[in-house]
Amino acid sequence: MPDLSMDIIADILSRLPLKSVCRFRCISKSWLRLTSEPHFTKTHLDRFQKQKIIFSSKNSLFSLDPEAPLDDDMLPLEIDFPLKNHPNTEWVHVFGTSNGLVCIMPQPETFFIFNPTTRESLRVPDCPIPSHKCPPQPQEVGLNHAYGFGYAHSVDDYKFVTIAYGCMILIFSLRSNSWKGVQDFPYKHHLEGSGTFLNGAVHWLCGRLENGGNCIIAALDLAEEKFSDLPTPTSVTDYQTFTTGVLGGSLCLLYQHNREYSFWVMNDYGVKESWTRIFIAEPYSSTSLKPLCYWKDNKILLARSWKQLLLCNPNDGTCKNFLANGLPDKFCAGVYVESLISPSYHKNLQLRLIPITFYTFLLLVNMNYLLLVTELGKVLTKTSN
Repeated sequence: MPDLSMDIIADILSRLPLKSVCRFRCISKSWLRLTSEPHFTKTHLDRFQKQKIIFSSKNSLFSLDPEAPLDDDMLPLEIDFPLKNHPNTEWVHVFGTSNGLVCIMPQPETFFIFNPTTRESLRVPDCPIPSHKCPPQPQEVGLNHAYGFGYAHSVDDYKFVTIAYGCMILIFSLRSNSWKGVQDFPYKHHLEGSGTFLNGAVHWLCGRLENGGNCIIAALDLAEEKFSDLPTPTSVTDYQTFTTGVLGGSLCLLYQHNREYSFWVMNDYGVKESWTRIFIAEPYSSTSLKPLCYWKDNKILLARSWKQLLLCNPNDGTCKNFLANGLPDKFCAGVYVESLISPSYHKNLQLRLIPITFYTFLLLVNMNYLLLVTELGKVLTKTSN
Protein backbone atom coordinates (compact mmCIF):
# COMPACT_ATOMS: atom_id res chain seq x y z
CA MET A 1 0.00 0.00 0.00
CA PRO A 2 2.65 2.56 -1.07
CA ASP A 3 0.06 5.25 -1.98
CA LEU A 4 -1.53 5.44 1.47
CA SER A 5 -0.24 8.10 3.84
CA MET A 6 0.57 7.22 7.46
CA ASP A 7 -2.46 9.27 8.57
CA ILE A 8 -4.79 7.09 6.48
CA ILE A 9 -3.09 3.91 7.68
CA ALA A 10 -3.45 5.11 11.29
CA ASP A 11 -7.17 5.81 10.73
CA ILE A 12 -7.69 2.34 9.25
CA LEU A 13 -5.79 0.57 12.00
CA SER A 14 -7.62 2.49 14.72
CA ARG A 15 -10.90 0.99 13.48
CA LEU A 16 -9.71 -2.61 13.75
CA PRO A 17 -10.01 -4.95 16.76
CA LEU A 18 -7.08 -4.76 19.15
CA LYS A 19 -6.01 -8.32 18.39
CA SER A 20 -5.57 -7.43 14.71
CA VAL A 21 -3.64 -4.24 15.54
CA CYS A 22 -1.21 -6.23 17.69
CA ARG A 23 -0.53 -8.58 14.77
CA PHE A 24 0.06 -5.67 12.37
CA ARG A 25 2.81 -4.35 14.62
CA CYS A 26 5.09 -6.97 13.09
CA ILE A 27 4.90 -5.45 9.61
CA SER A 28 7.46 -2.69 10.12
CA LYS A 29 9.15 -0.49 12.67
CA SER A 30 7.11 2.48 11.47
CA TRP A 31 3.84 0.60 12.08
CA LEU A 32 5.03 -0.45 15.50
CA ARG A 33 5.88 3.16 16.33
CA LEU A 34 2.61 4.39 14.84
CA THR A 35 0.44 2.03 16.91
CA SER A 36 2.34 2.93 20.08
CA GLU A 37 1.89 6.70 19.85
CA PRO A 38 -0.40 8.19 22.53
CA HIS A 39 -2.74 9.76 19.96
CA PHE A 40 -3.29 6.41 18.23
CA THR A 41 -3.77 4.43 21.45
CA LYS A 42 -6.32 6.96 22.73
CA THR A 43 -8.19 7.00 19.41
CA HIS A 44 -8.34 3.21 19.33
CA LEU A 45 -9.54 3.14 22.95
CA ASP A 46 -12.33 5.61 22.11
CA ARG A 47 -13.49 3.38 19.25
CA PHE A 48 -13.18 0.02 21.01
CA GLN A 49 -14.27 -0.50 24.63
CA LYS A 50 -14.05 -4.26 25.03
CA GLN A 51 -14.64 -5.14 28.68
CA LYS A 52 -13.02 -8.05 30.48
CA ILE A 53 -13.27 -9.42 34.01
CA ILE A 54 -10.00 -9.70 35.95
CA PHE A 55 -9.61 -12.16 38.83
CA SER A 56 -6.83 -11.91 41.38
CA SER A 57 -5.85 -14.63 43.79
CA LYS A 58 -2.83 -16.35 45.30
CA ASN A 59 0.09 -15.76 42.91
CA SER A 60 -2.18 -15.53 39.88
CA LEU A 61 -4.28 -13.26 37.66
CA PHE A 62 -6.99 -14.42 35.24
CA SER A 63 -9.15 -12.70 32.64
CA LEU A 64 -12.61 -13.61 31.38
CA ASP A 65 -14.22 -12.38 28.16
CA PRO A 66 -17.91 -11.45 28.65
CA GLU A 67 -18.48 -11.64 24.88
CA ALA A 68 -17.41 -15.26 24.58
CA PRO A 69 -20.11 -17.35 22.84
CA LEU A 70 -20.86 -19.61 25.82
CA ASP A 71 -21.79 -17.83 29.03
CA ASP A 72 -22.72 -20.88 31.07
CA ASP A 73 -19.39 -22.70 30.89
CA MET A 74 -16.54 -20.23 30.33
CA LEU A 75 -12.80 -20.70 30.79
CA PRO A 76 -10.72 -17.84 32.24
CA LEU A 77 -7.25 -17.28 30.82
CA GLU A 78 -4.22 -16.90 33.09
CA ILE A 79 -2.26 -13.63 32.76
CA ASP A 80 1.46 -13.12 33.18
CA PHE A 81 2.31 -10.22 35.48
CA PRO A 82 5.37 -8.67 37.17
CA LEU A 83 6.96 -10.81 39.93
CA LYS A 84 4.64 -13.70 39.12
CA ASN A 85 7.20 -16.38 39.89
CA HIS A 86 8.97 -14.52 42.68
CA PRO A 87 9.11 -16.55 45.94
CA ASN A 88 7.72 -13.59 47.94
CA THR A 89 4.68 -13.18 45.71
CA GLU A 90 1.55 -14.35 47.49
CA TRP A 91 -1.88 -12.79 47.00
CA VAL A 92 -2.09 -10.40 44.01
CA HIS A 93 -4.13 -7.35 45.04
CA VAL A 94 -5.85 -5.11 42.45
CA PHE A 95 -6.39 -1.48 43.50
CA GLY A 96 -8.19 -0.03 40.50
CA THR A 97 -8.35 -0.02 36.71
CA SER A 98 -8.56 2.76 34.12
CA ASN A 99 -8.36 2.74 30.31
CA GLY A 100 -6.83 -0.72 30.23
CA LEU A 101 -4.25 -0.05 32.96
CA VAL A 102 -4.50 -1.99 36.22
CA CYS A 103 -2.84 -1.14 39.53
CA ILE A 104 -1.61 -4.33 41.20
CA MET A 105 0.31 -5.20 44.36
CA PRO A 106 1.91 -8.66 43.91
CA GLN A 107 4.00 -8.23 47.07
CA PRO A 108 3.43 -6.13 50.22
CA GLU A 109 3.94 -2.43 49.46
CA THR A 110 5.21 -3.23 45.93
CA PHE A 111 2.99 -1.67 43.27
CA PHE A 112 2.90 -1.88 39.48
CA ILE A 113 0.84 -0.10 36.86
CA PHE A 114 0.17 -2.96 34.46
CA ASN A 115 -1.52 -3.46 31.08
CA PRO A 116 -2.88 -7.06 31.01
CA THR A 117 -3.35 -6.87 27.23
CA THR A 118 0.16 -5.80 26.19
CA ARG A 119 1.89 -7.11 29.37
CA GLU A 120 3.69 -3.76 29.78
CA SER A 121 4.27 -2.64 33.35
CA LEU A 122 5.79 0.19 35.35
CA ARG A 123 6.93 -0.26 38.93
CA VAL A 124 5.76 2.53 41.23
CA PRO A 125 8.68 3.96 43.24
CA ASP A 126 8.51 3.32 46.96
CA CYS A 127 6.19 5.69 48.76
CA PRO A 128 8.09 8.35 50.75
CA ILE A 129 7.90 8.23 54.52
CA PRO A 130 5.33 10.78 55.76
CA SER A 131 6.92 13.82 57.36
CA HIS A 132 4.27 14.40 60.03
CA LYS A 133 2.15 12.39 62.43
CA CYS A 134 -1.55 11.78 62.07
CA PRO A 135 -3.89 13.77 64.32
CA PRO A 136 -5.51 11.80 67.16
CA GLN A 137 -8.18 9.43 65.87
CA PRO A 138 -11.29 8.04 67.58
CA GLN A 139 -10.80 4.59 69.06
CA GLU A 140 -12.99 2.92 66.43
CA VAL A 141 -10.95 4.34 63.56
CA GLY A 142 -8.42 1.89 62.15
CA LEU A 143 -4.94 2.68 60.84
CA ASN A 144 -4.96 0.58 57.69
CA HIS A 145 -3.76 1.94 54.37
CA ALA A 146 -6.16 2.51 51.47
CA TYR A 147 -5.48 2.96 47.77
CA GLY A 148 -6.98 4.23 44.53
CA PHE A 149 -6.02 4.55 40.87
CA GLY A 150 -7.47 6.40 37.89
CA TYR A 151 -7.08 8.82 34.99
CA ALA A 152 -7.31 12.62 35.22
CA HIS A 153 -8.48 13.59 31.73
CA SER A 154 -8.01 17.36 32.00
CA VAL A 155 -4.31 16.99 32.84
CA ASP A 156 -3.77 13.77 30.84
CA ASP A 157 -2.27 11.91 33.78
CA TYR A 158 -2.73 8.59 35.55
CA LYS A 159 -2.48 8.81 39.33
CA PHE A 160 -2.07 6.31 42.14
CA VAL A 161 -3.37 7.40 45.56
CA THR A 162 -2.26 6.13 48.97
CA ILE A 163 -4.04 7.11 52.16
CA ALA A 164 -1.41 6.18 54.74
CA TYR A 165 -2.45 5.27 58.27
CA GLY A 166 -5.97 6.50 57.57
CA CYS A 167 -5.05 10.17 57.32
CA MET A 168 -2.12 11.21 55.07
CA ILE A 169 -2.82 11.41 51.34
CA LEU A 170 0.07 10.79 48.96
CA ILE A 171 -0.31 10.79 45.15
CA PHE A 172 2.01 9.29 42.54
CA SER A 173 1.81 10.82 39.06
CA LEU A 174 2.77 8.72 36.04
CA ARG A 175 3.37 11.88 34.02
CA SER A 176 5.95 13.32 36.43
CA ASN A 177 7.04 9.93 37.80
CA SER A 178 7.02 11.38 41.31
CA TRP A 179 5.16 11.39 44.63
CA LYS A 180 3.65 14.37 46.41
CA GLY A 181 1.69 14.95 49.58
CA VAL A 182 -1.75 16.58 49.28
CA GLN A 183 -3.64 16.95 52.56
CA ASP A 184 -4.82 15.01 55.56
CA PHE A 185 -7.82 12.80 54.97
CA PRO A 186 -10.76 14.92 56.22
CA TYR A 187 -13.14 12.09 57.18
CA LYS A 188 -13.42 9.17 59.51
CA HIS A 189 -11.34 6.32 58.22
CA HIS A 190 -12.98 4.37 55.40
CA LEU A 191 -13.15 0.59 55.67
CA GLU A 192 -12.58 -0.29 52.02
CA GLY A 193 -8.96 -0.88 50.98
CA SER A 194 -9.55 0.00 47.34
CA GLY A 195 -11.41 3.11 46.19
CA THR A 196 -13.78 3.11 43.21
CA PHE A 197 -12.77 5.20 40.18
CA LEU A 198 -15.41 7.04 38.14
CA ASN A 199 -15.70 10.44 36.41
CA GLY A 200 -12.10 11.39 37.12
CA ALA A 201 -12.39 10.78 40.87
CA VAL A 202 -11.72 7.98 43.36
CA HIS A 203 -14.57 7.28 45.80
CA TRP A 204 -14.67 5.91 49.34
CA LEU A 205 -17.66 5.51 51.63
CA CYS A 206 -16.89 7.06 55.02
CA GLY A 207 -18.12 9.38 57.78
CA ARG A 208 -17.38 13.04 58.49
CA LEU A 209 -15.14 13.81 61.45
CA GLU A 210 -17.00 16.95 62.47
CA ASN A 211 -20.59 15.75 62.79
CA GLY A 212 -20.73 12.40 64.44
CA GLY A 213 -20.03 10.05 61.57
CA ASN A 214 -22.85 10.82 59.15
CA CYS A 215 -22.20 8.63 56.15
CA ILE A 216 -21.12 10.27 52.88
CA ILE A 217 -19.14 9.30 49.79
CA ALA A 218 -15.77 11.07 49.66
CA ALA A 219 -14.71 11.76 46.05
CA LEU A 220 -11.08 12.72 45.41
CA ASP A 221 -10.82 14.60 42.11
CA LEU A 222 -7.56 13.40 40.57
CA ALA A 223 -7.02 16.55 38.50
CA GLU A 224 -7.70 19.07 41.27
CA GLU A 225 -6.47 16.69 44.00
CA LYS A 226 -9.28 17.89 46.25
CA PHE A 227 -12.17 16.15 48.01
CA SER A 228 -15.88 16.73 47.56
CA ASP A 229 -18.89 15.01 49.12
CA LEU A 230 -21.45 12.88 47.33
CA PRO A 231 -24.76 12.03 49.04
CA THR A 232 -25.68 8.46 49.94
CA PRO A 233 -29.19 6.99 49.82
CA THR A 234 -31.34 8.19 52.70
CA SER A 235 -31.34 4.76 54.36
CA VAL A 236 -27.51 4.55 54.43
CA THR A 237 -26.70 5.97 57.86
CA ASP A 238 -23.43 4.24 58.77
CA TYR A 239 -20.51 2.63 56.99
CA GLN A 240 -19.90 -0.62 58.81
CA THR A 241 -20.47 -3.05 55.92
CA PHE A 242 -20.49 -1.95 52.30
CA THR A 243 -19.05 -2.37 48.82
CA THR A 244 -18.78 0.33 46.16
CA GLY A 245 -18.47 -0.24 42.44
CA VAL A 246 -19.36 0.93 38.95
CA LEU A 247 -22.24 -0.52 36.98
CA GLY A 248 -22.97 0.64 33.44
CA GLY A 249 -21.05 3.89 34.01
CA SER A 250 -22.93 4.66 37.25
CA LEU A 251 -21.69 4.60 40.83
CA CYS A 252 -23.24 1.79 42.86
CA LEU A 253 -23.30 0.79 46.48
CA LEU A 254 -24.03 -2.46 48.32
CA TYR A 255 -24.90 -1.68 51.92
CA GLN A 256 -25.71 -3.79 54.99
CA HIS A 257 -27.77 -2.64 57.96
CA ASN A 258 -29.27 -4.91 60.65
CA ARG A 259 -28.47 -8.00 58.55
CA GLU A 260 -30.34 -6.60 55.56
CA TYR A 261 -28.58 -5.76 52.30
CA SER A 262 -29.50 -2.91 49.96
CA PHE A 263 -28.09 -2.57 46.44
CA TRP A 264 -28.21 0.98 45.05
CA VAL A 265 -27.28 2.61 41.73
CA MET A 266 -26.72 6.39 41.33
CA ASN A 267 -28.23 7.04 37.90
CA ASP A 268 -27.27 10.75 37.81
CA TYR A 269 -23.81 11.34 39.23
CA GLY A 270 -23.91 13.50 42.35
CA VAL A 271 -27.74 13.68 42.55
CA LYS A 272 -29.10 12.20 45.78
CA GLU A 273 -32.61 11.71 44.37
CA SER A 274 -31.25 9.55 41.54
CA TRP A 275 -30.27 6.65 43.82
CA THR A 276 -32.30 3.60 42.72
CA ARG A 277 -32.56 0.42 44.73
CA ILE A 278 -32.17 -2.97 43.03
CA PHE A 279 -33.72 -5.88 44.89
CA ILE A 280 -31.64 -9.03 45.46
CA ALA A 281 -33.55 -12.06 46.66
CA GLU A 282 -32.51 -14.31 49.53
CA PRO A 283 -30.30 -16.16 50.24
CA TYR A 284 -27.78 -14.19 48.19
CA SER A 285 -28.43 -10.86 49.92
CA SER A 286 -27.13 -12.26 53.21
CA THR A 287 -23.50 -12.48 52.16
CA SER A 288 -20.70 -10.37 50.71
CA LEU A 289 -21.44 -9.22 47.15
CA LYS A 290 -19.57 -7.01 44.70
CA PRO A 291 -21.20 -5.70 41.49
CA LEU A 292 -19.01 -6.14 38.40
CA CYS A 293 -20.87 -5.31 35.19
CA TYR A 294 -24.02 -5.75 33.15
CA TRP A 295 -24.12 -9.08 31.32
CA LYS A 296 -26.29 -10.26 28.47
CA ASP A 297 -30.07 -9.62 28.70
CA ASN A 298 -29.38 -6.72 31.12
CA LYS A 299 -28.46 -9.09 33.95
CA ILE A 300 -25.90 -8.06 36.57
CA LEU A 301 -22.73 -10.07 37.17
CA LEU A 302 -21.80 -10.18 40.86
CA ALA A 303 -18.85 -11.65 42.78
CA ARG A 304 -19.98 -13.40 45.96
CA SER A 305 -17.92 -14.09 49.09
CA TRP A 306 -14.60 -14.23 47.21
CA LYS A 307 -15.47 -17.64 45.75
CA GLN A 308 -18.49 -17.48 43.43
CA LEU A 309 -19.95 -15.57 40.49
CA LEU A 310 -23.67 -14.83 40.23
CA LEU A 311 -25.98 -13.52 37.52
CA CYS A 312 -28.74 -11.37 39.01
CA ASN A 313 -31.99 -10.52 37.25
CA PRO A 314 -32.76 -6.91 38.32
CA ASN A 315 -36.43 -7.34 37.43
CA ASP A 316 -37.19 -9.85 40.19
CA GLY A 317 -33.92 -10.06 42.19
CA THR A 318 -33.36 -13.75 41.45
CA CYS A 319 -29.79 -15.00 41.04
CA LYS A 320 -28.15 -18.07 39.56
CA ASN A 321 -24.64 -19.42 39.61
CA PHE A 322 -22.37 -18.28 36.81
CA LEU A 323 -20.04 -21.13 35.86
CA ALA A 324 -16.45 -20.39 34.86
CA ASN A 325 -14.18 -23.42 34.98
CA GLY A 326 -10.61 -22.96 36.11
CA LEU A 327 -11.09 -20.18 38.67
CA PRO A 328 -9.16 -20.49 41.94
CA ASP A 329 -10.98 -21.48 45.12
CA LYS A 330 -10.75 -17.92 46.44
CA PHE A 331 -10.52 -14.74 44.36
CA CYS A 332 -11.24 -11.02 44.04
CA ALA A 333 -12.83 -9.74 40.84
CA GLY A 334 -12.84 -6.46 38.92
CA VAL A 335 -13.39 -5.07 35.43
CA TYR A 336 -10.96 -3.59 32.89
CA VAL A 337 -10.99 -2.76 29.19
CA GLU A 338 -8.53 -3.95 26.57
CA SER A 339 -6.27 -1.19 25.29
CA LEU A 340 -2.82 -0.31 23.95
CA ILE A 341 -2.26 2.38 26.58
CA SER A 342 1.27 2.09 27.95
CA PRO A 343 2.12 2.66 31.63
CA SER A 344 5.02 4.73 30.23
CA TYR A 345 2.73 6.56 27.79
CA HIS A 346 4.31 9.95 28.49
CA LYS A 347 7.85 8.93 27.65
CA ASN A 348 9.50 8.96 24.23
CA LEU A 349 10.32 5.30 24.12
CA GLN A 350 12.89 3.86 21.73
CA LEU A 351 10.88 1.21 19.91
CA ARG A 352 12.68 -1.84 18.66
CA LEU A 353 11.54 -4.84 16.71
CA ILE A 354 12.32 -8.32 17.93
CA PRO A 355 14.96 -9.78 15.57
CA ILE A 356 13.48 -12.27 13.13
CA THR A 357 14.82 -14.06 10.10
CA PHE A 358 14.33 -12.61 6.63
CA TYR A 359 12.04 -15.45 5.53
CA THR A 360 9.93 -15.23 8.70
CA PHE A 361 9.61 -11.50 8.15
CA LEU A 362 8.36 -12.00 4.57
CA LEU A 363 5.84 -14.58 5.78
CA LEU A 364 4.53 -12.24 8.48
CA VAL A 365 4.25 -9.36 6.01
CA ASN A 366 2.23 -11.47 3.55
CA MET A 367 -0.06 -12.88 6.24
CA ASN A 368 -0.72 -9.51 7.83
CA TYR A 369 -1.19 -7.81 4.46
CA LEU A 370 -3.96 -10.28 3.58
CA LEU A 371 -5.51 -9.81 7.00
CA LEU A 372 -5.38 -6.02 6.66
CA VAL A 373 -7.06 -6.18 3.25
CA THR A 374 -9.80 -8.39 4.74
CA GLU A 375 -10.35 -6.08 7.71
CA LEU A 376 -10.28 -3.00 5.46
CA GLY A 377 -12.94 -4.60 3.25
CA LYS A 378 -15.16 -5.10 6.31
CA VAL A 379 -14.75 -1.44 7.32
CA LEU A 380 -15.55 -0.20 3.82
CA THR A 381 -18.58 -2.50 3.59
CA LYS A 382 -19.98 -1.17 6.89
CA THR A 383 -19.35 2.41 5.75
CA SER A 384 -21.16 1.89 2.43
CA ASN A 385 -24.13 0.32 4.20
